[in-house]
Amino acid sequence: MAISPIDQALNLENVKELRKKLNSSSDKISSTEETSAGSSSDKVELSPEAKKLHDAQMQSKLSDIRGKIDSGFYNSDEVLNAVAGSLVKVIKGNL
Repeated sequence: MAISPIDQALNLENVKELRKKLNSSSDKISSTEETSAGSSSDKVELSPEAKKLHDAQMQSKLSDIRGKIDSGFYNSDEVLNAVAGSLVKVIKGNL
């Protein structure tokens, strides 16, 4: 079983910094767009069917995870060793 490493860029401090950068760069972009092309913006809309499909997929994934928790899958030595090994690599900086 493969365990993906934790992305160190997603810690709380980095998220706050990224939000600030995104907000300031989006302000620059929107002011540039308004001066060059009027005040147009793109928009994405999801159909009710797409939303229902997404919700159904999420419920299915959650059911699978709950089943694994109930069966003790995550308490197996294989999983615990894989998680511990991944944590050690992250802590040592050997992503």
